[in-house]
Amino acid sequence: MKKIGIVSLYYNSVNYGGLAQSYALNKYFVDLGYDSELISYDRIKKRKAIPGKKKNITSMSLGEIVEKCYRKAAEKIGQKCYAKRLDIRKERMKEFRDAIPHSARYTEETISQCENDYDIFVSGSDQIWKPGVVDAGFTFDFLKEPEKKNVISYSSSVSVKELPEDYIRFMTGALKKYSAISLREATTAKQFKTAFNRDVRVTVDPVLLVDESVWTEMAGQRLLDEKYVFCYMLGDNKEQRRDIKKFARSQNLTLVTLPHIKQSSRFEVRAEDFAFGDKQMFEVGMPEFLSLIKYAEVVVTDSFHAGVFSYIFRKAFYLLERPTKNPNDVMNVRIYDLLSLYGTPDRLVKVGESLLNKDSKIINFLTIEQNVSTARQYSRMYLQEALNKNGR
Repeated sequence: MKKIGIVSLYYNSVNYGGLAQSYALNKYFVDLGYDSELISYDRIKKRKAIPGKKKNITSMSLGEIVEKCYRKAAEKIGQKCYAKRLDIRKERMKEFRDAIPHSARYTEETISQCENDYDIFVSGSDQIWKPGVVDAGFTFDFLKEPEKKNVISYSSSVSVKELPEDYIRFMTGALKKYSAISLREATTAKQFKTAFNRDVRVTVDPVLLVDESVWTEMAGQRLLDEKYVFCYMLGDNKEQRRDIKKFARSQNLTLVTLPHIKQSSRFEVRAEDFAFGDKQMFEVGMPEFLSLIKYAEVVVTDSFHAGVFSYIFRKAFYLLERPTKNPNDVMNVRIYDLLSLYGTPDRLVKVGESLLNKDSKIINFLTIEQNVSTARQYSRMYLQEALNKNGR
């Protein structure tokens, strides 16, 4: 039996979408009859940021400096207030993460030791190929004899407006070992075709690759008796949060929020999420996360994967653009492409646009189902062909 090693943003993750797609891709391979696992790749070294991503403090206005200092102080206080509840979430996410088949921990210095453990190496999904994130581990540059392995990409995400020159140089060499390449977003697939002169496919996120019954069976029991709007925000925009509060009141629904954990040197809640929502949910593992979406009346989110699960559970939803100060970062592309796949551009809420002005007509999930089914079948065919590419 051939063994597959998958590299993604899996190691030590507490991100719902990241862990869901890791679980799904591995499960799909196992269901096909492969021995498969996630490679626990711990990127200890700091990556070089995309040019222009961070502002130097000397170029910041007084208001921006005050705001930054306030946020840091508030988040430090919040960390203490929410510590016990966040610990419960981290433990529940760890239980889910550890249940996914995975290797021992590797670093950039040791990952070459796994070369003989796998016959097939898979990059994906998630934003592992984004400039500032991608490195030699995410492209398997440690392989001494790549010609003896089958190296493929599945729905890797890039999400930048332009590919930097140093990135193109690095990826030109890195991609030579790949027998098949697929990305998650159509926009960046076009960029790759032009920059690298390679056949690049567009495939669905692994969460949509597996049967939907996987998620309905995983979802936990209903957590709240009342009818509610479920809101999960990854961004830090205060105006969007104020508008979401107004929207929930206009619908006579309880606003239930899931504060996002910023995963850096420590775990903390954004200052903008303090007291945001009628009910804040902290002790939330994967089953509880799915349950909160499954039993909501409406889902309002800027999270790609929360948007994916909104369709899976056939919930009314709105996907919000996430403001960004980096002109080269097109993080919203995955939201646009997801809504394009669904055929529901009207569910997009642009920056500065109010939910109160959005059309509340019922979503035609039959049309979405047909679109997703076609894309899912295409993606499955791509993978099955790629896994057997050149008889490797």
